[in-house]
Amino acid sequence: MLEVQFGLFIFLRITAFMIICPVFGQKGVPNIAKIVMAASLMVITLPMAGTMTPLDNLFLFALVAWKEVLFGLAMGFLSQLVFTGVEIAGQMIDFQVGFSMAQAYDPTFQIMSSQYGKLYYWLTLMLVFITNLHHLLIQGLVDSFRIVPIGAVTLSGTTIEGVIKLFALVFEMALHLSAPLVVSAIIIDLLLGMLSRSIPQINVLMMGMPMKTSISFIMFLLILPNTLEFLTKIIPKSIQYMNEFIKAIP
Repeated sequence: MLEVQFGLFIFLRITAFMIICPVFGQKGVPNIAKIVMAASLMVITLPMAGTMTPLDNLFLFALVAWKEVLFGLAMGFLSQLVFTGVEIAGQMIDFQVGFSMAQAYDPTFQIMSSQYGKLYYWLTLMLVFITNLHHLLIQGLVDSFRIVPIGAVTLSGTTIEGVIKLFALVFEMALHLSAPLVVSAIIIDLLLGMLSRSIPQINVLMMGMPMKTSISFIMFLLILPNTLEFLTKIIPKSIQYMNEFIKAIP
């Protein structure tokens, strides 16, 4: 009975993490594959996850199960924040360039997604697999059972402060990522405004939209190596923040 309870709690934390995790929580990944992966990680984690006292009370059992689900969701959410940051950067670019009118339904997120946001997201996901960071993500999940035993999840003021700082860093990352294309679009708007003042006969609106679209795409191709280098440096921080969050749990 103890082994069944212990394995169930481990399975709940891992499954909750994989539901929201950016790498394994994709909508395109079959649910059967997620369940099999979670069960496999449970079998691997079971010998190194320590021990627990059997729970005979149904209320305590439900409480511990709910805490494990919440803790798994919290870890997955923290690992997702870097991907949210690149999505925010794409929405900033789309708004300035004019692609916000062309937003389409993205079945991956089940929301209306921006064009550059999807492009940056898939670039980030590609770099995760190229640099083998998904292995570190799994290692951090497995280590969480050693650092935070089953049922021992208590948020402190330090943990909450760290999460708030992480939100600020995500928005800072989004600004850094979107700045080159946003600034170039603003410069084009200024030049077109000056041109419309000088030559009123020119239809600036009809000329501005394709110009901003083409120049933004050219700028994206020019800064692509720098963008990939920036993402390569920033992506490991999501795993670092997740591990720091785990270690900050008393």
